[in-house]
Amino acid sequence: MSPGPAKQFDPDLALEQARDLFWERGYDGTSLSALEAAMGIGRKSFYDTFGSKRELYLRSLRHYTDTVIAKIRAGLDDPRNGPLENLERVLGRLQAHHGSPDSLGCLLGVAMGQAGSDDDDLAALVRDALHRLELAFRRNLEAAQADGTVDADASPRDAARALVALTQGMALLGRVAHPMAQQRSIVRAALHGLRP
Repeated sequence: MSPGPAKQFDPDLALEQARDLFWERGYDGTSLSALEAAMGIGRKSFYDTFGSKRELYLRSLRHYTDTVIAKIRAGLDDPRNGPLENLERVLGRLQAHHGSPDSLGCLLGVAMGQAGSDDDDLAALVRDALHRLELAFRRNLEAAQADGTVDADASPRDAARALVALTQGMALLGRVAHPMAQQRSIVRAALHGLRP
């Protein structure tokens, strides 16, 4: 049996276009026809490539979390700076992003806000992403503790969990255009509480 014709669109680009639409409108607010229009594909190509709207949503969310967490980890592990300075830079970038008027918040936060209590697949995906983010913060805090820039009595695990909550909170505040100064004060307070 010969393979079908080659795809006339870029599946990765289509996935990103779907991600952005889900991010802007949420899962329930995004229709199949709106997805097809944004992705520039027809119904058959949609189903052949992505299966269903739900499968596309989970794939979009996984792609988003993988991309965002990779960027955060790269920022936290930047060898040009010390670990606490890296943390300050990462939080500062997130604060600036989420404090801008066109911020849509965090797609992960949007997903958490819309997840039903019986949605096991979505809950597992969200828990995995939050856990990976927590581990990235925890490694950074352990390194900062080792070089003396974070209080020796601080619990890296607890502080990492607080940072996950802080970043998700900033993202949600950003969806309602919270003032930039308020976002900065949130980051400043978090970092102050970590220093010796």
